[in-house]
Amino acid sequence: MRGIDLENLKEGQKLARPIYDDAGRILLHKGTILKKMYIKRLEELGIPFVYVEDELIGPIDTEDLIHDSVRIQSVKMIKFSMDRAKISKNIDIRYVSEVVNKIIDDIASSSNLLVSLLDIRANSLQLFNHSISVAVLAIVTGMVLKLDQLKLKNLAMGAVLHDIGKSLVQGEEHTTLGFNLIRQNKEINIACAHVAYQHHERYDGKGYPRGLKSEEIHLFGAITAIANYYDGLVAPEDNKDRMYPYQAIERIVAESGKMFHPEMVIAFTRNIVPYPVGSLVRINTNSLGVVVGLHSNFPTRPIIKLVTDRFGGLLMDFPELDLLEERTIFINEIVSEKERDKLGL
Repeated sequence: MRGIDLENLKEGQKLARPIYDDAGRILLHKGTILKKMYIKRLEELGIPFVYVEDELIGPIDTEDLIHDSVRIQSVKMIKFSMDRAKISKNIDIRYVSEVVNKIIDDIASSSNLLVSLLDIRANSLQLFNHSISVAVLAIVTGMVLKLDQLKLKNLAMGAVLHDIGKSLVQGEEHTTLGFNLIRQNKEINIACAHVAYQHHERYDGKGYPRGLKSEEIHLFGAITAIANYYDGLVAPEDNKDRMYPYQAIERIVAESGKMFHPEMVIAFTRNIVPYPVGSLVRINTNSLGVVVGLHSNFPTRPIIKLVTDRFGGLLMDFPELDLLEERTIFINEIVSEKERDKLGL
């Protein structure tokens, strides 16, 4: 299974994950053979990429951190809450709390805490999917930091609502308006309001709205700042210049001590998979391989199946390499879909 941008999608490829419409109904089932009319419809919906089965290696199963049903229901409820807040200037805590509890429970029941798959989001639901993804990333980071259940819930609540101000206004003002909107509700912990207020602050003090720096930034704000930035890189609003996870991680690590708190960067990157299952990667011997498995504590050292030798010749038996054991082998990059086509893979 691998993710492919729509521009590189071809007729005859088989969907590895279902596609849903805005209402959460299945548009195309897993296993559907793609036709030109299906691809055109996906373009019309503004869906940037889909997951397809890998023709070279065959089906590879991978577990999403939260189930599709939980994500779809959460997106619906957050959309309802934000739409309602836009009209009433108030937040209904019941819906947000239910969303947070569902996501935390789903993540806690997962066999590992690796964030591997990206959510497939249509343009019309970008803001709400972004809110859920940021919450998932923040929760996993909070678990790495061993936050207690109450703090984890408050972090998640703040992360889900971090962009609530955008229901009222776009631009930098959304942080202040979001803060004021959340703190009006006495049922919501004030720390949640500070997430909305501080998720664009920077560790070096060059952020907004108040130019806070270092330890002046609340823990929840520091975590959500990284989660928000990461999701913006791998799933940008305009679906252009989308980065691979490993590129986004490199960018975040490079900003450690500048944009982001160094300790939060370490905690955040521990459970983000830089090379998702199904990725075609080039290793330091110049051979190509497909990622087929992950190690929960070492996401940067996956299991791969070699598909070419170092000269580019296609191998017949696809030998398996566990990079946790093969310490001299490193991944240099993910091979783009266009390059994959050129290589005939």
